Amino acid sequence: MRWTLDFEFVSFVISILILADFKTAKVLPMKSSKLFERSIYMLIALELSELCISLCDNSRMWQYTGFQTFLHTLSHLLVFGFLFNLYLYLRCLSSEDMGKFYYLKPYDLILFFAAGFVLILNLFTGIIFRMTILGYERGPLFYSIFYPMILVGLAFCAVTVISARDYIDKRVRGSIYLALSFIAVTSFFQTYVDNQRHVLSLGFAVALAIIYLTYENTARTVESKTGNYNGNGYRRYMNELILSQESFKTFFIQIENYSSVLSIYGREKTDNLLKQLGKEFNSVKSTSFYLHNGLFIVTDVDEKNYSVTESQIRGILSKESFLGSDQVFLNYYTATTDNSSQFETPQEMLSVAADTLRDPTYDKPPFENITAADVEKSAHKSKLTKAIYHALDHDGVMVYYQPIYDNSCDCIHSAEALSRLYDSELGIIFPDDFIPVFEQDGTILKFGRIMFEKVCRFIHDNDMTALGLDYIEVNLSPIQCMHPSLPDELISIADSYGVDMHYLNFEITETAALTSDQLSDLMNPLIKRGATFSVDDFGTGYSNLIRVTTMPFKIIKIDKSILWDYFKTRDELVPSIYEIMNNRGFDLVTEGVETEDMHIWLKNQARCKYEQGYYYSKPISEEEFIKYLQNHSDTAA
Repeated sequence: MRWTLDFEFVSFVISILILADFKTAKVLPMKSSKLFERSIYMLIALELSELCISLCDNSRMWQYTGFQTFLHTLSHLLVFGFLFNLYLYLRCLSSEDMGKFYYLKPYDLILFFAAGFVLILNLFTGIIFRMTILGYERGPLFYSIFYPMILVGLAFCAVTVISARDYIDKRVRGSIYLALSFIAVTSFFQTYVDNQRHVLSLGFAVALAIIYLTYENTARTVESKTGNYNGNGYRRYMNELILSQESFKTFFIQIENYSSVLSIYGREKTDNLLKQLGKEFNSVKSTSFYLHNGLFIVTDVDEKNYSVTESQIRGILSKESFLGSDQVFLNYYTATTDNSSQFETPQEMLSVAADTLRDPTYDKPPFENITAADVEKSAHKSKLTKAIYHALDHDGVMVYYQPIYDNSCDCIHSAEALSRLYDSELGIIFPDDFIPVFEQDGTILKFGRIMFEKVCRFIHDNDMTALGLDYIEVNLSPIQCMHPSLPDELISIADSYGVDMHYLNFEITETAALTSDQLSDLMNPLIKRGATFSVDDFGTGYSNLIRVTTMPFKIIKIDKSILWDYFKTRDELVPSIYEIMNNRGFDLVTEGVETEDMHIWLKNQARCKYEQGYYYSKPISEEEFIKYLQNHSDTAA
């Protein structure tokens, strides 16, 4: 049998093109990428051996020699070597997507060693092939061993992908199945249809091309704006480093004023700036990533000889940045970690770094190492966040009430509804922990509806007059105040519980009152239905008495900091605030009343009508609040 050159050159050209693109592309330095590169080299070696076989078969000089036997044995061995390496590559790829690190197992070597044993045995028995005067001839067991072993190798590859089908992207999974099918078809063709053409190597080349274009393609792992690896690349690369327990050092660099730069210069110019920084980080002999919103990550391996140093990163960050002729001043937050054992996943590592960099109390020097305390703090934040959303979705919202005392009648006349969340593991969660989270993602709207419904249910279920309550104060978030549909929504909920709106007073923070131009449009429909409004935490924002006094507020709530500072400094300005507000006709509520001296001063000198604070009661649950009112009524009687 004589071999022809019909397919060797085509296969060889495809392999060279894949190798050239692979070597010039920005490929992640990972185990799977190295295995894929090895597959290319093995295929090229197979193609070269087949070219030599074809040339020898068509040259009288090399006919019927031991050299041909060597070439055919090498070619067959490379076929199974390629399949073995492809299997290892798919095992590694599947492990990556499953979040595991792949270690070579003894049973992984069975097929390759079996093929090697059979080919060595063939040198003495000719059971697979032998060289005769007619050239290459297949042995008696060729059809029983060669093609079935190829199918077994392909089955190993397919089972590997199927076992990880829930983790591998559907498009990637489909391309792998297509590649394996192409190998199966070409091997069948070469074995049973036309045994004089090396079409199997073409099948291998096309299979590699399919996998390369769908999975190893750099578009999946490279950020187009900066030329650094992207978030997907970060996840894959760092997952391998963490699971392999290899020593590495990582620098996190966050552009502190990224939002300001984006708002001033726009998206296009900001992207050009990021491109400049990305080029600088790429110039360092390390692996660099750009994720989002001005966050760069630089990672280096080999603890004994790190190629990237803190001084190099400082040098990059200290360079002046320009957009055209405009110099852009960038500020950075930086942190470092060199302890891979601290983290279980790349996402955990990123979350800890992000929490550390964004923490307003973070006052460590630049490039300070992330500590175990930082990890613990971030873990608690993550746990708290999960508990917050679980409480919101599983009836964990609780309403506590804090009484408001009326100096004109020496009695409790109203109360402020204050929110709490309950988690079975963490217990009571306070507003300072969950309100910022809800405001950040817009969940505050859902939370506000739940709170208001619970207050309306309380008013509906209780005789407000018998309890001595004129109204309940309900807080509105600044974000709620930005929604024009809020008045209709509040009225609809109140009507569904049969609640008269005059039992409701809505608190709006001073900052929201001064920054929302649509606030009057929000307030007027509710005022027409009988509700009243108060300015909450007056004195903590950018106080504008004229703006506040021109809006339809009935009540001004003086923040506790004003009262507490007065009792420390006796600032003469504080009595003037009370005098001005009283003369303007506002009802005043002072928060944070904790001592009898404060009460006496507020009642007799400041002429403050209402008081609220621990001097009367801390915020208490609905059941405790009703008992408190009943006891207070009995005492007053």
